[in-house]
Amino acid sequence: MIVMKRQNLPVTACRLGDGTALERRLIASGALRDLGGGRYEVFSREAQNGAGELARAGCFVKLDGEGFPYPNSAEYFLSNHDATADGYVQRARPLEAWREGQPVSGAVRFLLDSGRLRIDRQDPLRRYSARLWGTVLSADRNAVIVFYEVRRGPAGTIEDAQFGLVAGDEFQKTYDIIKP
Repeated sequence: MIVMKRQNLPVTACRLGDGTALERRLIASGALRDLGGGRYEVFSREAQNGAGELARAGCFVKLDGEGFPYPNSAEYFLSNHDATADGYVQRARPLEAWREGQPVSGAVRFLLDSGRLRIDRQDPLRRYSARLWGTVLSADRNAVIVFYEVRRGPAGTIEDAQFGLVAGDEFQKTYDIIKP
């Protein structure tokens, strides 16, 4: 596992359901679909087969460096971002991540064993797949598995892990490696 933290870069984001200009623009472009009843479908870079990630009004959507939207729960977003005059900045805190070529252990082993992460060594374009935000997402072999939280029980065994698939080029642009 590598340890890294997000660079102190501006974050473009909006709260779903607020009707902001960004929300309207994402809907107009097809990157966000309003399903009605406070439900949304978010078409991130990792969305596949025409199915987006499911989010609700009150969740936040933030854009990566290429303009792709990603959902964040309100709780996670508000506890990990600070408002600025121009938008938001994500608080830099050390996080663990894993990428191809590193030993498979710890949280990665937990995800594989529980079926929450799948690695397809035969398909370089959809090397990783995971069910996140109500749909199956996939990423190519250059992607990085970023762990936002790993919860351990009293004996130190992993009980849960919150993670995401981050495209390799986006990872290089937005994260600094602290410990390889």
